[in-house]
Amino acid sequence: MKTKHLFSALLLTSCSLTLFTSCNGDSVDTVKAIESNYDNQDKTIALVGEFDAPSFTFSSGKSKTMEMNFVVKSHAFSSEKFTVINVILPVGTEKNSVLFDIPADQKNYTLKNFYVFDDNGEKINLDSHTTFKMKGTVRYSELEKPENEREKDNFNYKITDVSFVKN
Repeated sequence: MKTKHLFSALLLTSCSLTLFTSCNGDSVDTVKAIESNYDNQDKTIALVGEFDAPSFTFSSGKSKTMEMNFVVKSHAFSSEKFTVINVILPVGTEKNSVLFDIPADQKNYTLKNFYVFDDNGEKINLDSHTTFKMKGTVRYSELEKPENEREKDNFNYKITDVSFVKN
């Protein structure tokens, strides 16, 4: 009987630890902040989540960068997602880059067509849904305009100088 209770307690503790270590509230708070104010202009932010393919991509073969999406959740079991758009990655096979590999006769793309090379140079297919720790600098396009031409509610941004590792 004691063994049964001990096993139950260990299982409950293990599940609780997994849930709490999977919490990602800081990333969600950061995403909400960058989408609602300019406080993060030229600041480096850190997020934990998954890269996702952009909703549209056009590659002429001359593009040196690609705008990727990065998805964060409040915790591992959450269905609520927050998508960070315009995460600018260099195209190629160097560290912290993205490679878009699609046959010429293929019309549609999926995550299977995207690979990233993390800060360690490891090649990872995005279809594996790997979680990454990403850092990058936030820049708001509206703040590049003269002050009298700015829209105070336009929080369009790009995240540049991106580095990431598997979490």
